[in-house]
Amino acid sequence: MQPDTNDNKKIKLLILTPTLECGGSEKYVSLLCNNINSQQFAVTLAVLNNETPFYKITNNDVALIDLKVKHARSSLFKIKSLVKQHKPDIIFSTSNHLNIYLAVFRQLFSKKIIFIARESSVVSINSKRAKFPVLYTWLIKTFYQRINFIICQSKYMQQDLIDNYNIKKEKAIVINNPVEENSLMLAATKKNKFITVARLSEEKGIDRLIRSVANLTIPFTYYIIGDGNKTESLQNLINQLQLQSKVFLTGKKDNPFGEMEDADLFLMGSHYEGFPNTLLEAGALGIPVVAFNVPGGIREIITDGENGLLVKDGDEKAFAAAIEKALNIDFNRQQIKNNTQKIFSLNLIIKKTETLFLELHQNFNLLK
Repeated sequence: MQPDTNDNKKIKLLILTPTLECGGSEKYVSLLCNNINSQQFAVTLAVLNNETPFYKITNNDVALIDLKVKHARSSLFKIKSLVKQHKPDIIFSTSNHLNIYLAVFRQLFSKKIIFIARESSVVSINSKRAKFPVLYTWLIKTFYQRINFIICQSKYMQQDLIDNYNIKKEKAIVINNPVEENSLMLAATKKNKFITVARLSEEKGIDRLIRSVANLTIPFTYYIIGDGNKTESLQNLINQLQLQSKVFLTGKKDNPFGEMEDADLFLMGSHYEGFPNTLLEAGALGIPVVAFNVPGGIREIITDGENGLLVKDGDEKAFAAAIEKALNIDFNRQQIKNNTQKIFSLNLIIKKTETLFLELHQNFNLLK
């Protein structure tokens, strides 16, 4: 399909995101905006609150608007005003609570607009962490049907929506997260160096990683990169297990994998994941992964024995054993790097997303 590239013929795309702070969804939004084909799409990015951005929008063709609202529930009138002004063909929202909010008020917008939502986690699990889980689940089951299409990061997430929320399969479309090409050469490996890059929050399971490495009988250093509300309790756990000389909380970094390219293993302790960017970033550097086999997209990234090992969820002693086993496997780090770039390359994923937008817009117009 070769659309007319005249400005008046561009597809008008309005992307809505809560913030551009440090996070997986926010990174995806920045990658999409910075790499989208500006000859085909006229893009407006509306950030509900862009007071403290971590990711930058460098594409000058993208109109960046800060709505300056603290909560999604306060954004309706500003979004309606924005839609009236820009007249988008597609509205693309990128977080679960914002998706629900727009679904509830979908009927206040023109039927000519295609509403596409992107899910960043496993909905049935994530909903249990809401302040009012029963209400949250009811809202999704009742109103999500109003969204025209839902982009899922993994097949697991797609099936979760189909099984638990009566979403038709043709409405739930799988497009994985992208990974940027990494030109860094693989450095010489330093023996038994582990890393984790994650938000330090309960669902990321950093505490069980710390307890797991405490079971190791080999020398090691372990760097945990990120910040969050569990920082203090995790440091207390490190102190309690007398791991201060081996396990280090480094805080958040602009380039979390900087100076970590030589790590032997990436450790993931999450209780569940949608489609974790950090695993793709580790793969792009050829770093093997040891992770718990939990609900979500991890098992769609990790192939046992090829680019890492999966461990029975919750078995911390088995996790420690898997670390020692992985250190003795001759992983082909260059092959891990090549396969990651081939399957999840930024250009490929952006192209899939653009093609989806173009085809949906074309088919939607044919039905009018």
